[in-house]
Amino acid sequence: MSRTLSTRAPRQSSPRITPTILAWSAVGLVIVVVAVLVIVKVVVGNGPTTSSHQAVEPASPQLVHQVTTVPASVFNEVGVGIPSSFAGTAPIVISGQPPLTLSGHAPSVMYYGAEYCPYCAAERWAMVVALARFGTWHGLQTTASGLQDGDYSTFSFRNATLDSRYVHFAPIEACTNRLDPNAAGCSGYGVLQTPTKSEQTALARYAGPQFVPGNAQGIAFPYVDVDNRVLFSGSTYQPTVLTSLSQTEIAGALTDPTNLLTRSIVGTANYITAAVCSGSGGMPQSVCTSPGATMARNAMKLG
Repeated sequence: MSRTLSTRAPRQSSPRITPTILAWSAVGLVIVVVAVLVIVKVVVGNGPTTSSHQAVEPASPQLVHQVTTVPASVFNEVGVGIPSSFAGTAPIVISGQPPLTLSGHAPSVMYYGAEYCPYCAAERWAMVVALARFGTWHGLQTTASGLQDGDYSTFSFRNATLDSRYVHFAPIEACTNRLDPNAAGCSGYGVLQTPTKSEQTALARYAGPQFVPGNAQGIAFPYVDVDNRVLFSGSTYQPTVLTSLSQTEIAGALTDPTNLLTRSIVGTANYITAAVCSGSGGMPQSVCTSPGATMARNAMKLG
């Protein structure tokens, strides 16, 4: 309801402003400004550090089921058809090297990455999908890459193990996705895990420029060594295909072989599958002789 002013309020005289009032007003203004700055500092801080999206939490049984039961038909239809618009770095095939033995187990797959790393966020999806064909995952957790590094939904391998009779999985998450200006060697994020002595030896030999061109200045995350047969340095597809998607949305797309996201993840998973099969003696046979794995083996020219 509108309100009409029928009369004008009588004009009042202005109060006198004395020097004392001015002085106390100035003090009050300073106090207010300082209080506002303190509140802004507390709320904003020195920049983004973390959010609920970056929390590392147990993956739900439903999510794990979705990513570990991708239909064989999807693997076979995708083959190595990673979309060119999202293509990353190609696998590196090496030969004449002894099997990768870690913690007394061979063949081994070593993953070296970081939770903040957007390229690791991408590659982990393919690794989870691929290695589920050789065993059962335990301890998978969900998280996202750092707020300053894409904030892509992914998994963390910090507590993950693979129960398999075909391959041993050795994960190293070197850094967290939480900013820590005092941490050295983690691009401003917190330090998390360090390689064992045998892992350090393998990294020193195989992650250097002798086998990975361009790694003279250091190891590019993610780095994956599959039994000293196939090396993955950097992500095989671009993490931008994950933009704005939740874990549930990504996992839900993995039954559609025409989806660009699915083709990126499953195409990479076929490369990883073929690499593991090369070291496992072609076992399990149903996986290693599948059309998708065969296409990846032929593309890499693996013996």
